[in-house]
Amino acid sequence: MKRSFLALVSALLFATTLRLLAADPAALPGELTFTAHNAVYNAEARFASWRVAKVDLPDGDITKGTVVLEVDIASVTEKSDKLSAHLKTPDFFDAAKFTKATVTISGAKPAGEKKYNATATIDLHGMKGTCPVAFEVVSSKPLTIKGTATLDRTAFGVGQPYDAKDKYSPLNEVAISLNAKLTE
Repeated sequence: MKRSFLALVSALLFATTLRLLAADPAALPGELTFTAHNAVYNAEARFASWRVAKVDLPDGDITKGTVVLEVDIASVTEKSDKLSAHLKTPDFFDAAKFTKATVTISGAKPAGEKKYNATATIDLHGMKGTCPVAFEVVSSKPLTIKGTATLDRTAFGVGQPYDAKDKYSPLNEVAISLNAKLTE
């Protein structure tokens, strides 16, 4: 009886540890956040689960490179639990139907010392589109970037277009921030 109980407790502790490690932000390659605004609230959200799916830098040249990110849409969180839940509904991301977003960053052009402008090709919410991205290399070993983009969420069918008569209607433009370690 004691052995069974100890085995059960050990298994539960092991499973809990694995779950905590999987959700540990330090295990992520960085941070992927966005901000959105309406007349009464400034939302600050993040994706708790995403990964760098591919890094292709021919001869280490960023201007010839491609980086692919995969984002688990259901991992979106915001400081308001109510908003976190609402973002996952068909009103916004529809996380049950559209489980993943893919972002491919390519076409980088120098914009200053260690700074670049590139294009992000995005597959989100069943729609594809592009947006400009600005980023800088903050470390070369490991290759780490810090970047920003502004995305029109309505171009991807995320939420209804902004309505100035509705104080809860979010603006169409969403500011995105990415800090990512791309290589070891």
